[in-house]
Amino acid sequence: MPSRPRQEAAGAIHHVVAQGNGRTRIVMDDRDRREYTRRFLGIAAEHGWSIHASSLLDTHHHAVVETPEPTLARGMQRILGGYAWLFNERHGREGHLFHGPFWSRRIADDAHFFTACLYVVLNPVAAGLCSHPREWRWSSYRATVAGRATERLSAMFGREPGERYADIVEAATARLLERRARSSRELWDVVDSTRPGRLSGSG
Repeated sequence: MPSRPRQEAAGAIHHVVAQGNGRTRIVMDDRDRREYTRRFLGIAAEHGWSIHASSLLDTHHHAVVETPEPTLARGMQRILGGYAWLFNERHGREGHLFHGPFWSRRIADDAHFFTACLYVVLNPVAAGLCSHPREWRWSSYRATVAGRATERLSAMFGREPGERYADIVEAATARLLERRARSSRELWDVVDSTRPGRLSGSG
């Protein structure tokens, strides 16, 4: 992905992608997935980040991250640098594991926020790793449906946010499979067509 100037600010929300160098795998097994997740969540907690959505795939990691202070670059460097060293040591490899530092785009508004969160949890389905987000252990979907969504994401659905969120994801998943969408552009098209016109309400 092309690099762009970081737009960091206190309270900013970012769609973040860490991608394997040359689209190579960044995890080989569940041990790697646990280590990456541990580092990501641990350092996020140290910086006080809110993780609104997350999906760890074989070759990349997507997340929607809110930073109370402009610490995204600093935190991601710690996450990716430390993890890459451990990964190379464990698997006897050398060289860069990740393509550049990481990619990020600042979230512009509520509609962009919701579509980014939906895009992230649908990624494993588009990648052919599962047929529904609930089947992918290494994403935030199960926690969100179980009532552990962030306050910002929950506020978009009013009462019973987990159930309403699950209904929207269900509709998006069905549309994704029907269209056999695989590319990033195709997935964004599905997300845009599924997003409800009104993102908040009493339910």
